[in-house]
Amino acid sequence: MAATEEIELAGPLQGSRYRPSPRRLVGQAILHLVLLVMSFVSVTPFVWMIFASFKHFQELVRSTALLPKVWTLENYIEIIGRVNFPAAFSNSTIQATSVTLCSALTSAALGFIFAKYRFWGKEKLFTLLLSTMMIPFAVVLVPLYITIADLKMSNHLSGIIVTGLWSSFGLFLMRQFMESIPSELLDAARIDGASEWRIFFTIVLPMATSALAALIVFIFLFNWDNFLWPLVVLNSPEKQTLPLVLAGLRSLYWTRYEMWAAGSMLTVVPVMLIYIFATKYFIRGLSMTGLKP
Repeated sequence: MAATEEIELAGPLQGSRYRPSPRRLVGQAILHLVLLVMSFVSVTPFVWMIFASFKHFQELVRSTALLPKVWTLENYIEIIGRVNFPAAFSNSTIQATSVTLCSALTSAALGFIFAKYRFWGKEKLFTLLLSTMMIPFAVVLVPLYITIADLKMSNHLSGIIVTGLWSSFGLFLMRQFMESIPSELLDAARIDGASEWRIFFTIVLPMATSALAALIVFIFLFNWDNFLWPLVVLNSPEKQTLPLVLAGLRSLYWTRYEMWAAGSMLTVVPVMLIYIFATKYFIRGLSMTGLKP
């Protein structure tokens, strides 16, 4: 009898729909409007830069139209031929890729150690490593450059790469994810005779693909756009990276806004492509590590 009454009571509840209050609807509408305005403000300069890179100088400074009347690629051809963009692009690719791969590997290994191993002083050491994130880079800039100069790495890409072989943020991100991996799975692999290296490369890393993808995007973006440290270390024009070459356009084309737009597009496009292809893993990795995108 009681079961029959529960079923009869559940019927009307299942057929009814939840209707949000008018106050809640107004709040959501205002929130969406604010987000749309912020999105428009953020995207508008980028859209202007895209179309400005295809305009002639006279049209850019005189016309207020967004779309160019006469499309041209002369800006890209001129900037690639005069400012040594191919060499800078190659230097940025080598530097960003090397640092990203090394930092991702060391962050995954250290995250695995701090998440799944027990040793004396583990939490204190982890706190000490994380505390380095609170130190401004300007504080360690001069001592770091003196060390690099003593190692004969100044004015070389290796001087930039060696300082990015590990990341405190990457350690934190990977440790947060590694803690969610079941320890029973690792113990079963040890019982079957798997070594610690095999467990790390064949079990842990494949399970951490999403978190690694998010970390790779973060590290690559930071190193691709890094300006201060390469400016201090690299002196020769043929060793410069894209941000340095792009900043040098100000002295060559201080009023040529179409040249700046073309140079900015050449710098931004590779990062956009990487983010587009890695968006799915990037968002999934952030959600699985407890961070908000």
